[in-house]
Amino acid sequence: MGQKIHPLGFRIGINERWRSRWMAGKKDIAKFIREDFLIRRYIKKNYLSAAVPRVDVERSGDATTIIMHTARPGILLGRKGKKLEEIQAEILTLLKTPNAKLLVTIVEVNRPELDGQLLAENIREQIEKRQPFRRVLKKSVQTSISAGARGVRVRLSGRLGGAELSRVEHLTKGSVPLTTLDADINYGFTEAVTPQGHIGIKCWIFKGKYGEKLKAREPGDDRMRRPTGRPTR
Repeated sequence: MGQKIHPLGFRIGINERWRSRWMAGKKDIAKFIREDFLIRRYIKKNYLSAAVPRVDVERSGDATTIIMHTARPGILLGRKGKKLEEIQAEILTLLKTPNAKLLVTIVEVNRPELDGQLLAENIREQIEKRQPFRRVLKKSVQTSISAGARGVRVRLSGRLGGAELSRVEHLTKGSVPLTTLDADINYGFTEAVTPQGHIGIKCWIFKGKYGEKLKAREPGDDRMRRPTGRPTR
């Protein structure tokens, strides 16, 4: 019987930080949790093209800071930062607190190939465009490995290729030690909506131990090396 756990929840408090960072009394806990949910859902729904894999929320007193991690900051900033001001006003309207102190900041994701959520969303876009799922799997995994990932695992489940029966397909390359707390595992999940139904997409990217610097691989580095010397009998 397999015991599964979310890679992020497994490491929070040890090597990872909470995505919502605030303290509250009993009266405000439910309110703040709902606001965090509404903020993340609004950003994901309205700014899907901005490639936002993660949204952090910090509260200190009456001030709220929303930290948006994105691979395309130009879409969120706009000309002279006007788009960012519009996002801030829209979130205040969503939360029904026009006089609240709200600050929206943007953090650029320098290497989107090593982000599990962005990899899953990229696969979803290609599947929804009716690309062959096996080709999409191989290409996505190879892109992450070339960017410096130590290991990648992708799992698809559903009516793949429009088949009548649902099934599971997965591809793993390299090492993905999910039970090692010191391993930096980036996890992402999304669903592709197809005429035949939803297809679940899960991605695990192993980036090495925490604190290690990753180097992009040269073309051909991941090929199998041929043994040298005379073979032994």
